[in-house]
Amino acid sequence: MIEMSGENKYRHRYYYKESYEAAIGTFATGIVFLFVAILSLFFRTFDITFIGLAWWGYWLFIPAFFIFIGGFDQLYRNYKYKEVVKNAVAQRDFQGTYKLEHIALEIGMKPSVLLRVLVDLRNKGILKYSFDADSGQIILGQTIKYTQATEYVPPPKKIEEPLPTEGKNFCVYCGHKLESSGNFCPNCGSNL
Repeated sequence: MIEMSGENKYRHRYYYKESYEAAIGTFATGIVFLFVAILSLFFRTFDITFIGLAWWGYWLFIPAFFIFIGGFDQLYRNYKYKEVVKNAVAQRDFQGTYKLEHIALEIGMKPSVLLRVLVDLRNKGILKYSFDADSGQIILGQTIKYTQATEYVPPPKKIEEPLPTEGKNFCVYCGHKLESSGNFCPNCGSNL
């Protein structure tokens, strides 16, 4: 049997289909539905006829229930993602220099999703890492102190093309003040 090398051995790898995202928006929507449903019961009790809410609003308990189930499902999915990433980093003894794409391929996760999980784990103090400013590789076990530049303006949520970085001494994506020149931000790993 021929052993495949490099990225070819992960070419047909399964990728997680579910998303990794904050569940707070889902729970906020569920709370709104629940509030309107409870308000409809109040209106029904005191015979208040505001847009007929007393007669149809209590049906919102049903979607509220399913929205909350979706929120808890997202929380569980996020927990699974974090466990997979923690295990992958633990197999590397929480240290060393690696390509983010190789770790993502190994665990079947898109690099952008892996990066979001890593950021959450670092923010909670579970993992320590930074990025090599020249190669963009992740350096496990190395801490970095985030220093926001005073000139930093957060970019829009959707970025169509790379932001201009010429003449700026900070990362235009996360605002980290750059102490040395390099092609990558040591804090977020963005290509500068």
